[in-house]
Amino acid sequence: MPVHPDPASFLLYGDDGTPLAALRLKDDDGERVAARVRPLPGIPASRVAAQARRDFAGMRLETPDDALLAAFVATGLEPRRAATEMIHDLSGLPAPRDLPDGWSLAEPGWDEDLAGAMAAAYGPDHPDGRFTEADRAYIGGMFATGEPVPPLVPASARLADPAGRSAGHILCAGPVPWTDYPCAWVLNLSVGPHAQGRGFGRDLLLHALHGTREAGLPALALSVVDGNPARRLYESAGFRTENRVLSVTLPAA
Repeated sequence: MPVHPDPASFLLYGDDGTPLAALRLKDDDGERVAARVRPLPGIPASRVAAQARRDFAGMRLETPDDALLAAFVATGLEPRRAATEMIHDLSGLPAPRDLPDGWSLAEPGWDEDLAGAMAAAYGPDHPDGRFTEADRAYIGGMFATGEPVPPLVPASARLADPAGRSAGHILCAGPVPWTDYPCAWVLNLSVGPHAQGRGFGRDLLLHALHGTREAGLPALALSVVDGNPARRLYESAGFRTENRVLSVTLPAA
């Protein structure tokens, strides 16, 4: 078997026994993933890509290494996603501001007003793609059954407009099983079009940061896809880059 356990991670070996790359193996909603694949010093990315295509056929592969992703692209594969994992250590948090008259942050939950606001906010040109029925079912399931992960209530909230209707939300979970460090995770931050331009995205994010601290977790993390202007919000709020996540689906053997 070309993948052998190591105390900290796994190693990918060539057919001749040469160690080629460090990585972690994980399951993501039933999908097998070779994560954080990093060529070892002196190993060409093209050799790692060729071995990975054989040994991880049919799996999703994630890497922080741009050269390795380029090696896969050179073999004809299309990148699946390019994103940056960011983290906040909860230090130096400002106090929440008073929202404009009539607006409030309410208990987290799921309703048709919120689904409509998210559908309007995530149109076909959004870097994360259009809001879909699968997204609706995923978020609804979190509140209905706690699957696949339950909401972290102290760090989550709905934005309610002066009529009491949901106009956006922040949805967090934690601790989450897909990181190597304990943290809360922002699953979704969205503000409907009629509420945009008022600073509510920052208000929701600050609520999540304070709520993460209240829940006893040491950090709040998230993933932002390349080209998403929300990254400027995260950087201005004190999030720092933790890891690059470049992913590709390897064809089945």
